[in-house]
Amino acid sequence: MIRPAPRRGRDETPHWMAARTGRLLLPYCEHCRRFEWPARPTCAACAAPLVWRECAGTGTLLTWSVVHRAASPDWSGETPYVVAMIELDEGARLMSNVVECEPAQLACGQRVRARFVETTDPELGLVVFAPDPAR
Repeated sequence: MIRPAPRRGRDETPHWMAARTGRLLLPYCEHCRRFEWPARPTCAACAAPLVWRECAGTGTLLTWSVVHRAASPDWSGETPYVVAMIELDEGARLMSNVVECEPAQLACGQRVRARFVETTDPELGLVVFAPDPAR
């Protein structure tokens, strides 16, 4: 399925453009040595400028919800779907979808890996996650 394009502000554009090419890019503070999300111009902890850096795309499923009634008409044919909070191995937390499994197969602490899907905008992609078969 081609997903609706992200509607967030332009601060996240490098993230969405990288997803289109199969990469997970997040803002990084070189002073604090940590990734931040959502994107902002400066670090929330020290106010240093942030740079965009690639992440491995692996992490842990912290929590999730199964959506049975789509919040948007764009998703009406996709229910049920999983909305989850993922903690990346690098420490940042992302809200995303978990795909390629039945919701009943999910467990807190489960290892997940990034997948990338097309959107209605040919320049932007989305990051979703799937259970990591290597773990």
